[in-house]
Amino acid sequence: MSEFMKGVMLLKQDLTEVPAEEALKGKVVALYFSAGWCPPCKQFTPKLVRFYHHLKKAGKPIEVVFFSRDRSKADLEENFTEKHGDWLCVKYGDDILTRYQSKFEIKTIPVLRVINPAGKMVVLDGKSEVVDKGKADPLGLFAAWQAACNK
Repeated sequence: MSEFMKGVMLLKQDLTEVPAEEALKGKVVALYFSAGWCPPCKQFTPKLVRFYHHLKKAGKPIEVVFFSRDRSKADLEENFTEKHGDWLCVKYGDDILTRYQSKFEIKTIPVLRVINPAGKMVVLDGKSEVVDKGKADPLGLFAAWQAACNK
């Protein structure tokens, strides 16, 4: 992954840490801004989980990074470990959350942005794409994201 995630430690599903540059290298990366208290997030997260698991099962190089808007570390950990896919999470209180909310123009949640290896946003509304195409044609949608990342 690019310099923009260098030095960032992410949480895995078991709450152990992994360096972002190691975990994201060579993958299509989707940034997921969400929270456990948010009703629209509760509706979308299971769709994203199904989409992600389908791609992983097919051997596709995809990674989701969860940026939590949960109100406490305990809320984040419960939400992440019980309701999310086997993807990665920014640690509670990490200043990257505030920086990336601004950088990727996050005004409401849930939001799913796909970024290229240089950290440039290449898919603005990944959430709508997953809702509209993720169940019917997950591999086609992934191929489009991968092509956008490689431009």
